[in-house]
This record gives sequence, C-alpha cells and structure tokens, in this order.
Amino acid sequence: MELRMQLPNFEPLQAMSDWLARAIARRRARHQALQLKAMSEHELHDLGIGRSEIPAVLVAAADARRKDR
Repeated sequence: MELRMQLPNFEPLQAMSDWLARAIARRRARHQALQLKAMSEHELHDLGIGRSEIPAVLVAAADARRKDR
C-alpha cells in the first residue's frame, strides 16, 4: 500500500476570489454610472457624450475591462 499526499483543493478559494472580483467590478460600475448621471449637460458635453449615451458608454467600459482580463 502506497501513501500519497493529498493536496488541498483550491477550487473553492478560486471561486470565492472570482466572486469577490465580480462584486467589486459591479460596485465600481454602479459608482461610475451614478457619477455620470449626476453630471450636468455641460459637463457631459465636455466629455464628448450626451445623456442618452451614458448606458452605451458604461457597456463599452465593461466590455473593455472584460477583454483586459
């Protein structure tokens, strides 16, 4: 009979880490959305976007973050 050392299973830790990263990203996105929505029309136009473009800008930013991973 051969004794084998059993390595710890890191899958639950990885799942928790992934969940935490997603939660932080969602919180950041909500914060950015609130900041953009609080801006005046003048401030938004200085950034080069209109109020109706805010959802598209947020989606594009989220997609860019996903591609960077």
